[in-house]
Amino acid sequence: MMEHGNTVRSLRFRYILGLSAIAFLVTASFIMMQRVISQQRFHATIVNMASHQAGLSNRITYFASLMALTDDATEYTMAQGQIGMTANKMRQRHATLRNGLPEDDIPVVSNENLQTIYEDPMVGLDRALENFLQHAEVICQIDIQDFKVTSSSYIFLTTYGPNALEPMFDAAVDEYEKIGNAAILRIKRLERIIWLATLFVLLFEIACIFIPLESKVKNTLKSLEQNISELTRTRKRLLLAQEFALIGDWELDLNSKVFTWSDQVYAIFGVVKKGETVSWEDFLRYIHPEDQGLLEAAINSIVETDAAGSVEYRILPPEGGERLVYQYAARKVDGDDSCLMLSGTIQDITERKELSTRLEKLSEHIPGFIFQCHKNPAGRYKFSYVGKGIQETCGISPDRVVENSADMLELIHEDDVEDVMLSMEESAVKLTTWYANYRIRHPEKGVVWLEGHATPGKMLDGSVLWYGYIWDVTERKESEDRIHKLALYDPLTGLANRRLMRDRLGRALSVSERNASWCSLIMLDLDNFKTLNDTKGHELGDALLIDVAARLKGCTRESDTISRLGGDEFVVILEDIGATVENARKNAMELAEKIRHSLSVPYTLDKGKVVHHGSGSVGVTVFQGKTANESTLLKRADVAMYEAKEKGRNQVCLYSEERQREINRKSALMSELQRAVQNNELSLYFQPQIDAHGRLCGAEALLRWFPADRDPVPPATFIPLAEQCGLILPIGEWVMFEACSRLRVLRQRHGVLDEFFLGVCRFQKSYKHEISTQIDSIRFFYGYYRIIS
Repeated sequence: MMEHGNTVRSLRFRYILGLSAIAFLVTASFIMMQRVISQQRFHATIVNMASHQAGLSNRITYFASLMALTDDATEYTMAQGQIGMTANKMRQRHATLRNGLPEDDIPVVSNENLQTIYEDPMVGLDRALENFLQHAEVICQIDIQDFKVTSSSYIFLTTYGPNALEPMFDAAVDEYEKIGNAAILRIKRLERIIWLATLFVLLFEIACIFIPLESKVKNTLKSLEQNISELTRTRKRLLLAQEFALIGDWELDLNSKVFTWSDQVYAIFGVVKKGETVSWEDFLRYIHPEDQGLLEAAINSIVETDAAGSVEYRILPPEGGERLVYQYAARKVDGDDSCLMLSGTIQDITERKELSTRLEKLSEHIPGFIFQCHKNPAGRYKFSYVGKGIQETCGISPDRVVENSADMLELIHEDDVEDVMLSMEESAVKLTTWYANYRIRHPEKGVVWLEGHATPGKMLDGSVLWYGYIWDVTERKESEDRIHKLALYDPLTGLANRRLMRDRLGRALSVSERNASWCSLIMLDLDNFKTLNDTKGHELGDALLIDVAARLKGCTRESDTISRLGGDEFVVILEDIGATVENARKNAMELAEKIRHSLSVPYTLDKGKVVHHGSGSVGVTVFQGKTANESTLLKRADVAMYEAKEKGRNQVCLYSEERQREINRKSALMSELQRAVQNNELSLYFQPQIDAHGRLCGAEALLRWFPADRDPVPPATFIPLAEQCGLILPIGEWVMFEACSRLRVLRQRHGVLDEFFLGVCRFQKSYKHEISTQIDSIRFFYGYYRIIS
């Protein structure tokens, strides 16, 4: 078949090439002939125009003589007018001869001789004619009473024209005739060349095209015989396939109402084949009476429209029983678009319909519905089958969807239509399983979420057929949304939680690096929130947090992220707040002050029964790009926030490296202090106390820290740190134990009496705090000593 196609294309190419060459040469010859005729006509026009100039000059001379002979003023005026019109005409024709006239397809015709005739400065026709016409214009302006035959203009017109202009006009006419004859001679010479080329092409085609054509035709006929044999075998296979698929083909002549059936159609109808055709009346005898009107209406619809159609109807085979068939048909039209033939297929779908019915009954007991969707080669979608479950799932009847598939598409939510159609197109192109989650507007339930799966298959005509299933997943979607909110949002305030906040912060870092813009992180903590919870209850505390969340939303943009980290601690992420660090700091501090002021406005809680005055401590840090990670930025904002608390609360502080270094130093010192307690690096010194009589009445225990690898640390530095980190209690116990142990040793060595402990013995933990009053200290100290001794 490939070789046959190449042969046909080769023959067609050669034949077209030969005919094209002949057609080209014949056309060229015709054009040349037309060119000859055109040139002859054109040069005849030029020659005639040049010849007519002499007659016009004589006409002027005649009317000038008439002006001299007449005494009638009317006749005199008429003669003047004729001279004026004739002079104007001579001037126009002279301009046409010299310059051509493009609008009348008259080009410029000239050669060296014509230029000499026209342009000679002494005897040139241009100058002579212009002089002649000027005298004619002078004559036209003389009144009858002033006209004299002795005037120079009259004498010039009556004597110069016949004697001087006519020879010049004759010379120009002769030269125009020579130019025309030369042009026609050249065209005829070219036409002779074309005829010779045509003869050569004919001989070439005989030798190179028509002789090989005979051989090619013989080979083509042989190939056609082989193709006919192959088509015969193919037809047998097609008939066998139709028999297996229970499908046959047919044609209906609309003029004669005669069917042409394939063998399989006879088999489907259970009719013995008696001829090649079946009449319309015989055909109707096999159709169930209740379905005859349905079939005729379907056929009429196909005839009247240009669209193919299908119909299902029942047949009554002669052997009895009832069968269900599916018929698909399309029309054939002639040149005037009138329908002459219908052709189509008939398939026995009795068993398939029974299976579909059983499947339909099964589908009634499961949620959702099954469907069959068809996309024709033109790209139009149609639901060929829809289960009854669509009524419950989508609120639309199956018959309505099958009749008009657009009704189903109109239910899809406008925001999801494009995604659904794109997924269908992708499934049709790649023949992959169609999967989609989308919303519809249910007539009764409102917005409903659906999930669909369908398997596509490619048809012989290029169309695609899906078999699939769609069900309601609204409840699952709502559960997923709730889980999503619980995973990423604070259930009390609806703000982002810690997980979502870190994700948004990472995104802000990426966007900042990509756009080279500055962002900000704000952390705030409500002042004295624990007091409200402890005194008023957690319900009012929760109400306060909800109100705080609303105020934060009112202070920020929609693009900003507000999150609640837990308790009364909130974080705000600001993106793109400035192109420079100065602008970023300025904008961030302004917004932070706005937040602080908003949090200071009194809160009305418990339906107006409780008015709460609160405030917040706000810490701010700015960043650009990924110079720091999320944890580092949170720590910086936290440092700034605690600096605001230390400054008296209800403050806004911007993160600084100096503050960070101070915190790092304190943190390192706390670690060293903890290690010092564990390694017994603390020392206790006793300072004696003397009463008014100069007697020893007690001693003051002084705590000192002498690290092994650094200078001594004064108590004013490490005692406040011990109170902050909770080490003050174990240090106090160690001091008590150490002091009592020292006193027991003194008693054993020096016989110190128990009355010694009746003196004032005070342990000073710091310059600001005491364990208890003086008497309580004595009692506690003495009791502790009695225990350990």
